Amino acid sequence: MKLRRPSPALVISFIALVAACSGTAVAAHVITSKQIRNGTIQNIDIKKGTIQASKLSKGVQASIAKPAAAAAPKTALEVVRKSGPENQPANQVLRVASLTIPAGAYVITANTVMTAFTGSTDILEALFNTNASVGGTCILDAGGVTARALQTIAINDRQTPATLGMQLTRTVGAPTEVVLNCAAGIPWRTSETSIIATKVDAITLNEEK
Repeated sequence: MKLRRPSPALVISFIALVAACSGTAVAAHVITSKQIRNGTIQNIDIKKGTIQASKLSKGVQASIAKPAAAAAPKTALEVVRKSGPENQPANQVLRVASLTIPAGAYVITANTVMTAFTGSTDILEALFNTNASVGGTCILDAGGVTARALQTIAINDRQTPATLGMQLTRTVGAPTEVVLNCAAGIPWRTSETSIIATKVDAITLNEEK
């Protein structure tokens, strides 16, 4: 029996059939996670909208659903006394200003300008330098925790106004009064006084030895 030579159309049809079958085989091949090298798939390789939230881990789903907590604003309390008390007696501790803070952790600062009330210069005192300088001191007290400042406010009966600054940290469990007390070895007055208590999240105390 003599075999007939296949026609060109039959050859082309056969080639097309083989190509179609091999393409189906390739498409049917599933790529698993074991065949993907870690770190090889990037954002650019993932089409937008193809990964649904339900396919993510429960932890990631929870973090997406939970709104970001807004940072709590830091608050500060301040009391200001522009002038006074005036002409206070020497060697007596007197209140200059005070501030009540609610429960919480605070960084507290205080500043005041202390000026002496001076008299006429005594010739003997100036000669023997017995009254060369007189100091003023202020104490910032926050529920028993204190900070102190000391400055010279008079030299040979001449005024040398000084700024006294104090700072401390304090954590209180209930409303607490912060008091600024001052005294001097000569009659005095204060001005430009302020106490500022800034609330913070927490205070960590490190003590050096």
